[in-house]
Amino acid sequence: MPATRRCIMATLTLRKVPDECVAVLKQAAQDNNRSMESEVRSVLEEYTAQYITHHVVSNADLVQEMWCLLDGDGLDEDEELVPPRNTYDVEPRPIDFGDDDDRP
Repeated sequence: MPATRRCIMATLTLRKVPDECVAVLKQAAQDNNRSMESEVRSVLEEYTAQYITHHVVSNADLVQEMWCLLDGDGLDEDEELVPPRNTYDVEPRPIDFGDDDDRP
């Protein structure tokens, strides 16, 4: 018999939820063809994903945060997470008009 992987999940009990919130959740669940429990899980998952994204993006040193998350995996020793900046803000960008100077 193959080994099964069990996922332990927490159970939350909410008290004193306003009736208006419950009504909105019921309507959202119906609109999304879900049970109210499934709708609440979806709301919590979306909120936590946005919270985590905001934390990572608002981190003052995003590159350092990325290094911590990657833990060096996927990068060669000579690679960096951020490519070197171009100098187009200091020097004009080279433009090729396609007119070769060696034409007769």
